[in-house]
Amino acid sequence: MPTLDIKEKSFHGTLAAGGLAGIVEGSIRAGELTLHTVFPGVVLTLIGAFLGGFTGFFLKDLFRTWRGAKPYRGVHHDGWTMGAFLGAVVGTILQVASSSDGANLVIGSIVGAYCGAVCGAFPDEFITPILLRIRAEKHRHTPAEERH
Repeated sequence: MPTLDIKEKSFHGTLAAGGLAGIVEGSIRAGELTLHTVFPGVVLTLIGAFLGGFTGFFLKDLFRTWRGAKPYRGVHHDGWTMGAFLGAVVGTILQVASSSDGANLVIGSIVGAYCGAVCGAFPDEFITPILLRIRAEKHRHTPAEERH
């Protein structure tokens, strides 16, 4: 069975963060467990993440062309997906901490995913080679070598 790469893991994590924020916010407002607020939380968080990735790559290309370098064409997209996941989680946690009644958790998830994706787009070309080296180093050691 093939394993998920970091983009897929981060995408699913962003879905989960938005969905959980939607469930908790909807349950707080309704006073009981509501599952119909999962979809809006997921969709709005993903929209925030994609807009953040677009904005980050746009700003990155803008800064590169101002310096005279050729524009970066995102190939791997590991950086902004990882940033979107981390931003959605941190944004939701910060919104929980800052609100007295736990309201607007989806807003925290959206803003966090947007900011995380913008910040993750800038180091995007450096993230994938680092991840490939980590994976190669991890698979280079076999269990037989670790026992000796």
